[in-house]
Amino acid sequence: MSTAIHDTRNSSSAGNGVWSSWNGLVKHRYERYLSPATEEEIVSAVRDASRIRAFGNRQSSADIGAGTETLLDMTGYNSVVAEDPDSKELTVESGMRLSTLIRELESRGWCVPCLPDIDTVTVGGALATGTHGTAGDGHILAEYMVACRIVTADGSIRSYGDDDTEMMAALRCSLGLLGVFSTVTLRAHPLYYLRVVEEPVRDEVWLRSYRRWLEEHDFVRILWLPHTGYGQVILGDKVDGDTQVRERSAPRYHRHRREVSKLLYRIAGRFPRFTVTANRWLRRLFFSSRTVTRGTLYGATVTKSRGSTLELAEWSVALDRFDELFSELKAQLDSSANGAWAHIPMDVRFLRADETWLSQAWQRDTVTVGCVTRNPQRADEYEAFDLVEQIFLRYDGRPHWAKRFRAGRSELSRVWPRLNDFIRLRRRLDPGGRFLNGYLRHIFE
Repeated sequence: MSTAIHDTRNSSSAGNGVWSSWNGLVKHRYERYLSPATEEEIVSAVRDASRIRAFGNRQSSADIGAGTETLLDMTGYNSVVAEDPDSKELTVESGMRLSTLIRELESRGWCVPCLPDIDTVTVGGALATGTHGTAGDGHILAEYMVACRIVTADGSIRSYGDDDTEMMAALRCSLGLLGVFSTVTLRAHPLYYLRVVEEPVRDEVWLRSYRRWLEEHDFVRILWLPHTGYGQVILGDKVDGDTQVRERSAPRYHRHRREVSKLLYRIAGRFPRFTVTANRWLRRLFFSSRTVTRGTLYGATVTKSRGSTLELAEWSVALDRFDELFSELKAQLDSSANGAWAHIPMDVRFLRADETWLSQAWQRDTVTVGCVTRNPQRADEYEAFDLVEQIFLRYDGRPHWAKRFRAGRSELSRVWPRLNDFIRLRRRLDPGGRFLNGYLRHIFE
């Protein structure tokens, strides 16, 4: 590719012509880097480009954010457009960060009851990749999108709403392949507060209890700690806004968890079997106490940022197949017959079935399981990623679109029966493949 040329009409960046993901594992050269501030500038950028990808805060582990001659940095396109107090609907520009969206909602006494683990991603990116929270209302974030405007491959602006059932089912998780989200309208719920209890629970106990917890509690999340026999269980119950809760904080030394983890997993990067020892030390140090907190869903449960870079995979399985899958997963990870030693935590969350074509929860109640390495520079050597993928595919598992996986179109069309319908729609809306990069072409061309 030729030397990068920044378009100074709209660009707010003076980079060196190399786009890099947040953890540095995905890099691409580009020729034009545009930072639109208006819908008209998005239209102009799309019309002028032969190949273009829009991106937000570069936090995807999958190769979906760049790899085209023109890049569209949406983070400066981030204002509130409209609100409807009667229906609790807020319309925002798609480059808004979730942290800003949440503040805007809470200032109005509203919330979206399904927040992801971090708040630094953009609204458009979160919607387009099926980003989700857990339990309670338990849907992907895009299920709360009731209307949107998109810029299609020919530079047209099209508006869709709940009455456009099929189109919205495709758009709600579309990886930017049907068009660039311009504005999105989310329907919120009244703001509520949670009493959240977090404590370590043995695997055999949480495994026989989690279905009951899903019925009894408004928030359920389990941070599984492989190689230790424990999960850190997080349960939340709604309380009135003026209800007093006797809070119990974690020990002060817990603030050093990331530093200690980084040190231990640096050793494990050189000696993978040391992961077992590292996990057990970390559990005793940082996952052995009981805490009680009170706050909004955002304030009490969402990690506000990532303090260090990671590499992530996430797979989902139907709720009624999780127990069997987990038994095999745990046995394989604990086996010395392979080199798959898994860092902690592996995040277990729960989703309700939906009708979004490419959602992890399409037509099935779902359990999602995250897999992480704290040594992203060694991600290609991290055998847990491959082992987890192999096991989930045997159980008709589905990957998170924004995270790491190897499965191709044949495997994905088997677990997403509407994938080929989506591909036909993509070809109709973008016959020239303007929104495709090399990675996406293998699946969606």
